[in-house]
Amino acid sequence: MLQLLLLLLTLLSIRYWILILKAHSLKPVFELNPDRATSELSPPVLLALLWVTYQLVASLNQPQVSSLKLSQIIQSCLILLALTGTLLLILTFVSWKSLPQLGFRLDQLRTQFRDGSLGFLLVLIPVILLLLATYPFRSEETLHPLLQLLRSDPGYATIGWIFLSAIVVAPLFEELVYRVLLQSWLEGFLTPLQAIVVSSLVFSVVHGFPDAIPLFPLALLLGALYYYRRSYIANVLTHALFNAINFALALAGDQLPG
Repeated sequence: MLQLLLLLLTLLSIRYWILILKAHSLKPVFELNPDRATSELSPPVLLALLWVTYQLVASLNQPQVSSLKLSQIIQSCLILLALTGTLLLILTFVSWKSLPQLGFRLDQLRTQFRDGSLGFLLVLIPVILLLLATYPFRSEETLHPLLQLLRSDPGYATIGWIFLSAIVVAPLFEELVYRVLLQSWLEGFLTPLQAIVVSSLVFSVVHGFPDAIPLFPLALLLGALYYYRRSYIANVLTHALFNAINFALALAGDQLPG
């Protein structure tokens, strides 16, 4: 059933990609939202830059963690939730007037959920193609630590905390850091395309090889979605749906990168 669902989603993805390729633009899928703002070099942006720098250095200088314990997953969830809350609180004090233009808006919720769902559909084709291209580089040793833990300890507690970590916490935190703070700051002095590419490269590299390669189109799509729609909800939904299908496939014995 899961494979049938993935097949149907892939067919829908192909349909929307045909529309985009015919128009040579994302406009048939995402209407450009002109109500936007860019982030200045404020405390939230500085904190995001420090976090990104730390993650880049760690990913480039240290091997990927080969195993994780459930206690580490719980600790990581709590830390990232605290960081997300702290960044949002500081951002509210620093840029409260421009919060809607940065993507934090509660209007047109149906449209925002639609945009997030379409973003997820568009991600599938390029990610699957690059996943197949990097298949020779994949092994049990390169499997994501969360998925290694899931295979070694498939208990209810493990499943629950990995679900919370991958499908709730990671999208909330990473979309805030890489799109709302990093990309919108880069848009202040780079072209939109350059800002999307730079933030996407950083996002991909942080996730390590070989996942960085198939995750690059995910990051590009998330960057384009944020630029076009300026919706934090839509970006979090796209990211969460992608991680959710990955999580479901992992439970079934297969996985996408993430």
